[in-house]
Amino acid sequence: MTVANILLIESGRANAPSFAPALDKKGYAVSIHHKLDSGLEEARKNEPDLVILDAASMKTSGKRLCRKTRVELDGVPIILVSPEGTQPDPACGASLTLVHPFTPRKLLNRVARMLPGDGSFTLEMGPIKLDLGQSKVRCLEKESRLTPKLAQLLEVFMHNPGRLMTRKKLIRQVWHTDYIGDTRTLDVHMSWLRRAIEPDPMRPHFLKTIRGMGYRLDLPQE
Repeated sequence: MTVANILLIESGRANAPSFAPALDKKGYAVSIHHKLDSGLEEARKNEPDLVILDAASMKTSGKRLCRKTRVELDGVPIILVSPEGTQPDPACGASLTLVHPFTPRKLLNRVARMLPGDGSFTLEMGPIKLDLGQSKVRCLEKESRLTPKLAQLLEVFMHNPGRLMTRKKLIRQVWHTDYIGDTRTLDVHMSWLRRAIEPDPMRPHFLKTIRGMGYRLDLPQE
């Protein structure tokens, strides 16, 4: 079984609580950094499977740090841990924001769901649960089987909730080409994906069109 590599960015203060012991006990390979720049430098050499940015331990909301991490590690899931009383920012680039107070168990549950290839190959965010192993998605009371391309497309969105995904970026990540002379293939796949998860595909609640730019996945904040 492949051990997942987790990059943990947290405060270096001796009295600051750390999630490292809980992650270690769960069997993950945890790399701890007290400075974002040093963590990103390591990540450029060996890309982690997931990043936990414990902004709460640094006594900051972490939004600026999270945006920088997202630019450097586009496509890597990011869990942002924010202090009590802060409001999640869908535009900060986090795949998931956890606001204190919460238990280490809740963090571990979210980590397990977000790791690619972990356990049952599932990714769960808000009401959407994507089973990558079986290419199936469940959203609210609706369950659908997806083609591999549709599953890959939805996975990209679920790793980037609240972020504008341009057509160029989606085509590059899913179809592995920079050619965007014809975006009809993407638009057709988006139509199929909406049929799979939206209560009303003609009035999308989750997969929003940002006119002239691309698409965005909007999820209710936990």
